[in-house]
Amino acid sequence: MKRILLALSMAALFCTAGLAFENFKEAYESGMAKTEGFGNFKEAREDFDKALSLAKKPAEKAQAVFQTGETFYLEGDTEQARKEYARIMKMEKVTAPYIAQAQLRIADTFAVDKNYQQARQEYLKVLAMPGKIGNTRERRYGSVPRLEAQYKIGEMYRTEGHYEKAKEEFRKIMEMEEASDDDKLEAKYRIISIYR
Repeated sequence: MKRILLALSMAALFCTAGLAFENFKEAYESGMAKTEGFGNFKEAREDFDKALSLAKKPAEKAQAVFQTGETFYLEGDTEQARKEYARIMKMEKVTAPYIAQAQLRIADTFAVDKNYQQARQEYLKVLAMPGKIGNTRERRYGSVPRLEAQYKIGEMYRTEGHYEKAKEEFRKIMEMEEASDDDKLEAKYRIISIYR
């Protein structure tokens, strides 16, 4: 009998643990902690869903949905990841950096699936976005979305053995307004090492 009561109290504790968040930040940070390493992505998604329900700002909503997409992406479920990233594109009052980040990740899912033609089309959508697109606060990579998209287009052509097209795409980086001196140097390096 004591074991049954102990088991029931433990089950109640676990059931209410996910409901204990008082605000977006607590739920979001709990989800992020669960994605570290190999992560418990299912539990992380539950936390991100809770964070979404507690979100008050469009950026918070976009962050929660984006991270939900990331959990599917990291699990290798690119189709579900695409669906999550696409949700951000339909959200109201979401700023350009979040839209660009979601579009970039949609393209990444096609690249992972080795559907390079579709991936390139999706990366081109990032390049066509108007105005200056900076990074989101949650961005994990150094380059801004347009630069990253341009690099990835070049790398896909290189992977496919289309070396001249790859060179052409890397050369475009050197003309981009967003490109820093380091980005331009990296593009030159990639052109020089294209056949390696």
